[in-house]
Amino acid sequence: MNINKKPTIGITYEKLSAVIPEMPGYRVNQIINWVYKKFIINPDLMSNLPADLKAKLKDNFSYDYPKIAESCNTSDRTEKFLIELEDNNCVESVLIKTPDRQTFCLSSQVGCPIKCRFCASGIPDFVRNLTASEIAGQFILLSKYIGKLPDNVVFMGIGEGLLNLKNLTEALNIICSEEYIGYAQRRITISTSGIPKKIDELTALGKQYNLAVSLHAPDDSTRALLIPDKSRFPIKEIIDACKRYFAKTSRLITLEYTLIDGINDSLKQAKSLADIANDLRAKINLIPFNKVEGSSFSRPTRDKCLAFSKELEKSGANVTFRYEKGAGIDAACGQLRAKKLKSI
Repeated sequence: MNINKKPTIGITYEKLSAVIPEMPGYRVNQIINWVYKKFIINPDLMSNLPADLKAKLKDNFSYDYPKIAESCNTSDRTEKFLIELEDNNCVESVLIKTPDRQTFCLSSQVGCPIKCRFCASGIPDFVRNLTASEIAGQFILLSKYIGKLPDNVVFMGIGEGLLNLKNLTEALNIICSEEYIGYAQRRITISTSGIPKKIDELTALGKQYNLAVSLHAPDDSTRALLIPDKSRFPIKEIIDACKRYFAKTSRLITLEYTLIDGINDSLKQAKSLADIANDLRAKINLIPFNKVEGSSFSRPTRDKCLAFSKELEKSGANVTFRYEKGAGIDAACGQLRAKKLKSI
């Protein structure tokens, strides 16, 4: 791509008018309709545009989708894609299929600066933030792949979304604004490792996105085993920020909890986790650990996971738990990218 050209995915009314100021407003509307309602970004395929305008678009905008470099399927209908960007960096996007819905799991950064010790996303070094175009491009690419918009979108792929909040917000404005794609805010979940200041920044936006917090431990001492000091904040500060988010948006919080054998899977820890969730009126999403190459951590047995889940329920917590999903090929987040980098 010519580096002076702007990506077509990510264009707005304002950007189009600034680049081609002589273009009539109705032509701007036609182009926006092609790009965001029909997911057509090649000007040659925009049949109602005159040839001279198509030429101007090609002179000023690139029209390449992110490339699917590799994909793999697990046995339970989870499909993972390695997405190659224009600078040859890669991120992962996932399509999660169940009988009643299809969910996209999208990335926000190339690599993850948080470097949770149980997660493959942070094993290769953090490289950069994704642009708004690259974030929205994942959404459009997978929508074209399934032939419709998804039922839900979760930003739980590679990266800490709140550390790229400016670009993430710009992408979400395109995805959710009625004048562009028009996807419902309430169908989108943004996951964070728990950065209180950034949660407050998200709160200030006044949007209706769902918030998921990767808690993974009910106490700070256990959490210190899983998340490096520089990336970790006291649980009380995280929960207080979540309460402010709920007070502003009325959107229930989800606590993500990766079950790791012998680390955070005791029944006592389940009771403590339930106390946090009940205080926050949050839902708990239990995720049995997916093996990461080089990690000493392991997945608890199914029976231990079920006992943990039942203890949560007994304590009055709202909990979801699936043992099998994603347990197949390169299932852990970041594994496919790490494998690709290792082969280079």
